[in-house]
Amino acid sequence: MEKKTTSERKLLFISAIIGIIFSFPLTGFIYGFSVCKDCGEGISEIFGRIFIGLVEAILTTITLGAPWDNVGGTTSTNLRLYVFLTALIITLLLFFILKRSKYQID
Repeated sequence: MEKKTTSERKLLFISAIIGIIFSFPLTGFIYGFSVCKDCGEGISEIFGRIFIGLVEAILTTITLGAPWDNVGGTTSTNLRLYVFLTALIITLLLFFILKRSKYQID
């Protein structure tokens, strides 16, 4: 019984680390993809939104959840709550997937 609890703790720890690492870029990408105002129309709109999403993914990771809104770098947007929720969702999904696959192998 002790070994099962220890292995579940390891799986939860690994899932939490991966969830925290991927939550900042994922939240930033979603924010940048949805916020783009001047992306154009048609196929260029999709590429513009993807480009802004990638830029915001990097900026959100660097600023730890406070992306830049203008050239001066000031912002009124705070994504930290969404980053926390994204990390929680990624952690739980990954934990249950790893737990299910580990016990199917054993």
